[in-house]
Amino acid sequence: MSPRLLVNGWFWGQSTTGSGQYLHGLLAHLPAALPDWQIVLLLPQEPPPGLPLPAAPTPVPAGILPRSLSWPSWARGARLIKLLWEQVVMPGASRRWQADVLFTPYWGSPLRSSAANIVTIHDLIPLLLPDYATKPTARLYNRLVSYSARRAGAVLTVSRSAAADIARHLRIPRTRIHVTYEALGAPHAPVRDQALLDDVRTRYQLPPRFLFYLGGFDPRKNVPLLLQAYRLARDDQPQLPPLLIAGKLPAPDHAWFTDPRPWIERLQLQNQVRLLGFVPDADKPALYTLADLFLFPSRYEGFGLPPLEALACGTPAVVSDSSSLPEVVGDTLPPVPVNDAHALAHAILHALDHPPAPERLVAQAARFSWDVTASRTAEVVQSLISRREQ
Repeated sequence: MSPRLLVNGWFWGQSTTGSGQYLHGLLAHLPAALPDWQIVLLLPQEPPPGLPLPAAPTPVPAGILPRSLSWPSWARGARLIKLLWEQVVMPGASRRWQADVLFTPYWGSPLRSSAANIVTIHDLIPLLLPDYATKPTARLYNRLVSYSARRAGAVLTVSRSAAADIARHLRIPRTRIHVTYEALGAPHAPVRDQALLDDVRTRYQLPPRFLFYLGGFDPRKNVPLLLQAYRLARDDQPQLPPLLIAGKLPAPDHAWFTDPRPWIERLQLQNQVRLLGFVPDADKPALYTLADLFLFPSRYEGFGLPPLEALACGTPAVVSDSSSLPEVVGDTLPPVPVNDAHALAHAILHALDHPPAPERLVAQAARFSWDVTASRTAEVVQSLISRREQ
């Protein structure tokens, strides 16, 4: 009988979330890495509460057996339902299916399971950045999943930086933490189709040259610092290309997310900075390709997909020297001291004067692939079984 791997599919179909992208990318390649295993994807029978509804059902890759499960009918509220899914439904399915390994591809593994447990922890944002988990229920949940991670047979993570954080803050032995990395959530490559580039340039009214930021507006993204650094760089070089900022803007009166508009006015950058708003995935490769430079001064990332997307399109990325970002960009450009606007301004000017060769950037991005992630994940899965048999 083939060994059986059960996969928690809570984020299946959620391609706009980091956990969803990771699950989709990994499962597309995991059957080839575990050819002798039966891989079962456990899916919520109803759409998970608190998550956006996918536009259409997401097909399950060949070699993956989908199975739908329901949570207790009496459960109400997104937090309680998710908790019961993780701590009751998943262990129950593990017993019924006589699973050899139960895999939770996000930070939410069960406390107890009849199977060997593997959990992926993408980052420790809720622990390291306290303003990301202020409610008592969120803090209690963080304590629960921290404890359950310590009980897991193996912990996967997506960067060496995240592995060090997990070992230090969760007190998990480094020998039980495995860096598998991740890869692009959608294909990215330099766009060569001139008609497509012209179409994107026209639709977004792009200038001939521009600097580019694409990402969120939560505090760790450091968008105010980016604007301050751009102001300093422009003071030094008045002919600096304009800065284009893409991403769904927060409400002007939102108390937590950073609204860049007041900062743009305060720094008198109304004529030099443009806000593109939400950008669909289909347009991103062309925007990256057309940009002179991608800027991403985030304070903390478990992995950091936007810089990887830029590199894959042949565009250099200036990032901060915090968390995983230096691992993503490699030696393409030196990372910048985090929270240092003057250093970032200098890095912008230097990168424009001395850009790395696009081929070098694409080669760095190619170091991260789902084939490699799946292969490393399979090694950990198989090692747990070997350990049990000894």
